[in-house]
Order: sequence, then C-alpha cells, then structure tokens
Amino acid sequence: MNLQSMNLNALKRPTVIIPVVVVLVLAALWWFLWMSPEASKLSTVNAQQSQLESQLSTLNLTLQTDKAQAPKISEYAGYLSMFAAAVPPLPEAPQLTTELADLANATSVHLVTLSDNTTVVGTPVDTIPLTMTIQGPRQNCIAFLNGIYNPKMIARLVTITSFTPSPVSAGAAGVNVLKPSGATYSVAMSGLAYYFPEIDPSAGSVTTTTSN
Repeated sequence: MNLQSMNLNALKRPTVIIPVVVVLVLAALWWFLWMSPEASKLSTVNAQQSQLESQLSTLNLTLQTDKAQAPKISEYAGYLSMFAAAVPPLPEAPQLTTELADLANATSVHLVTLSDNTTVVGTPVDTIPLTMTIQGPRQNCIAFLNGIYNPKMIARLVTITSFTPSPVSAGAAGVNVLKPSGATYSVAMSGLAYYFPEIDPSAGSVTTTTSN
C-alpha cells in the first residue's frame, strides 16, 4: 500500500474533515466577530490618544504662557485700580471734596473756599472745574499743592492751572523777603478734576451739575 494514498484517505474521513472545518469556521468567526472590531476600536483609541496628547501639549504651552504673564497681570491690575480711582466713571464730587479737605488737614492749611459742583463734557474725558482758596504758611501751601499731585494723598487726577499766592497778616512792616515762610499766605487756586463716563450710544452728551 502506498503511504501517500493512505494519508489522503485518512484526510478524507469525516472524523478528520469535520474538526478541520470547525476550526476554520471558529477562526473566521473569531476574526470577523472579535478581532476585526477590536482592531477598529484600537485604531479609534489610538486616534483619540493622539488627539488628547496634542491637546495636552497645547494646554501645557498655554499654562506656561499664563505662568509667565501672571506677575505682569498682577502689576497691571494695580495700575488699572489706580487709573480707575484717578479717573472714575462718575464725577464723585463729594469724595473729591473729602480728599481735598483731608489734604488741607494733613498739610495744616485752612481750606477757605472750594467749588467743585459742576461738570463739563469734554473729549475724550469730562472735567470738573475746581476753584479753591487756602490759607497758611508758605511751606504749608506748597505742601498742599504737592499733595494734589501725590496719588497717595489725592487719588483723583487733578491738574492745577493757576496758583496765586497773596501774603496776609504781614503786619505794618510787610513781608520779610529773606524769611518768606514767616508770613501767612492766601492762595487762590483753579484747576480741573477728571472723570470718564461710560458712553451710551443712544444718548447725547450733556453738561451735568453735581452737588457736594
């Protein structure tokens, strides 16, 4: 008997063919029902992972930028707060009056008169005309003027346009020019305080009057 014909005959037996067919069918089912879908899922997961890694890289760059700008933001916030106090959105004449009165007390001068009860519409900011009279020694009057330009003493932005001192209580001998600080002066001052109102496009600009 030929050995090859024996092997072929053995393979043709049902007991051999059926298990082979079952294995092939199971392999096909495994491929189509599990392997192929899982491979598709794995591809999707890999794509999502790549997208998330890209987003993470972008977020890390943004975080680094924010960390670098954080000190500047804190510094700018201080400036914005100072500017908001210097040029408020409303006239706030009562607060301005209080600041000027406190400055007069701090520099030991007498605030004789003060007018800051009108506003004038301007471009780009509105203004409050100021007129005031103070009395005191020369150095104290100068200290009051300097204090107006010191943000720690007067938060509002104020510009003085005229400063006219006149000696008073000089006595019969007049003022000693060698010792001018010994005399009491009356100083007439005028200037402007500023505010920046929010613009309403539907409303026209008008001049308003405030009260102290």
